[in-house]
Amino acid sequence: MSSYSNISHIHLDIVGGIAGDMFIAGMLDTFEELTPLVMASLSKVLPANTGTPILSTGINAGISGLRFFLQDDDADKFSSAAQDTEKHAHSHSHEHEHNHQSHSHDNEGHTHDHGHAHETSYQYLCQLLSDSQLDSDILDVATKLLTIIAKAEAKIHGKTMADVHFHELADWDSLMDVVASAVILNALADASWSTSKLPIGGGLVNTQHGLIPIPAPATAEILKNFEFVDDGIKGERITPTGAAILCYLSESLLLSGQPQGKLKTSGYGLGTKEFPGMPNILRVLSFEKANSSSHQQGTVVVIEFDIDDMTGEELALSLDLLRAEMGVLDVVSQTARGKKNRAVELVRILASSSDYQNIIKQCFMQTTTIGLRYRFETRQHLSRQLTEYNNQSCKSVIRPDGTTTTKIEHDQMHHFSTLAKRRAIKNTTESL
Repeated sequence: MSSYSNISHIHLDIVGGIAGDMFIAGMLDTFEELTPLVMASLSKVLPANTGTPILSTGINAGISGLRFFLQDDDADKFSSAAQDTEKHAHSHSHEHEHNHQSHSHDNEGHTHDHGHAHETSYQYLCQLLSDSQLDSDILDVATKLLTIIAKAEAKIHGKTMADVHFHELADWDSLMDVVASAVILNALADASWSTSKLPIGGGLVNTQHGLIPIPAPATAEILKNFEFVDDGIKGERITPTGAAILCYLSESLLLSGQPQGKLKTSGYGLGTKEFPGMPNILRVLSFEKANSSSHQQGTVVVIEFDIDDMTGEELALSLDLLRAEMGVLDVVSQTARGKKNRAVELVRILASSSDYQNIIKQCFMQTTTIGLRYRFETRQHLSRQLTEYNNQSCKSVIRPDGTTTTKIEHDQMHHFSTLAKRRAIKNTTESL
């Protein structure tokens, strides 16, 4: 069994930034056994003499990890125009080892003019992948990554997707990043993912279109609704390919809250640029599934707010409506004393990590609160099975020691006319 088959969660610490090559390097540092699969898939896409995929060790600000790049074999690029004009001055210390890892872009002559040869078009690249004999699942992920970038480029430049010529995917190394990322994402399709807040970077980049702000327009378009933080380090921190990977995880509903599970392995993808006081790395943390099948682990969102200006009838109805929302696991309220010694209801909601944003919206719609708090928490819970006893619906759980406990469902209790009968059936089922 491969070591990644038992991985339930992966967390990306986006410290220096994220580009396609940093993601691949960090993931292959974490899951070494994926390397042959990545290289085999690339051999189906990269034509002969276009370069050799290289995975090498290195150090950035004292942190050791891997770098991933295409070693230039002095082969033809997509077109001579692309080779002449696209020096790829992403400040990625390209030196035509095609590293996208420094993410600077500031004070660069980023020409962004690839001659618009047909080889850089969205349609051509999709056809190239389709003809490459990639496994169908990997092909599907790679095409989705390309489509995410194409949609952003089309919107930014006011074109249809059929007319899009990629700025980001103008050399074989960038297409290599898309394919290798697709291999990794497909291999770990059953895992949930989380990320740190994204570094926004800053400054301007000089392109054929003039000076444009960082994040680059395509990156900003792709990462709408993601949370950013300004850590004071300028330059391009996230490339369009890195953004597409994050967007793919979000659109595939694979992004959850905080890291969860038992930490199993870690790995580091290195950038080439040196940042003052901070390593330019992407750290990968992988977490293992729980060994016991009797209990499950997951992430829930705890939402809390206080109410002191609703009547009891109003609040009761509002909480019932919130309980009915998709993804709400539980709603609890308790009375306390709040501001100016007024009676206040403390409301706590447990919500699934995939639905919490809508639930927060409904809290503001159904109650008078104007502010709330929420946090992600890891929980363990026993798996429940629905059973029947004397034609009554019950729920059973298997405890960690192997014993089974059974309890009649609350809604079934109204079938019994007296307290004594209700207690009798409750005691009977619990003793099963």
